[in-house]
Amino acid sequence: MSSTQYSSLPATDLDNISGDIFVPGTSSDDNTLDEPVSATLMRDVRAVGNKFYHVLLPRDGSALLNDWDLWGPLILCTILALLLQGHGDSEHDGGPQFAQVFVIIWLGSGVVTLNSKLLDGKLSFFQSICVLGYCVLPLTVSAITVKILGTCLEKGFS
Repeated sequence: MSSTQYSSLPATDLDNISGDIFVPGTSSDDNTLDEPVSATLMRDVRAVGNKFYHVLLPRDGSALLNDWDLWGPLILCTILALLLQGHGDSEHDGGPQFAQVFVIIWLGSGVVTLNSKLLDGKLSFFQSICVLGYCVLPLTVSAITVKILGTCLEKGFS
């Protein structure tokens, strides 16, 4: 808007025009633009670790639903896809490729989330993706355990 549009207002009204954007659920102390990158990364790592803890030892974590993130699901999906990835040898390759695991997990989460939204679920899309993504933690821990045991047994029998 040009300044000529405001010229019809009395000068006292122009002096009183001010405002502040308030977002419910946030405080004015949440401004993280000036903090160092290391502090931001550590805050995110602690949040992901806290969610891992709640997946392994479930308790009343309804407050965690409002604090969704996609870092944990991304990390878990990447680790699981790397562990399940085939060897490239067509004779002994029975495992899925990296992209297949990644797409199955994320599209599956998307379909479940869409179904929840169509059934009038109260979770947002990203909250649901976050919850379903963190539920991959037991599968990832199992895949790591199987990989370690398989490697140990191969070396023991060779």
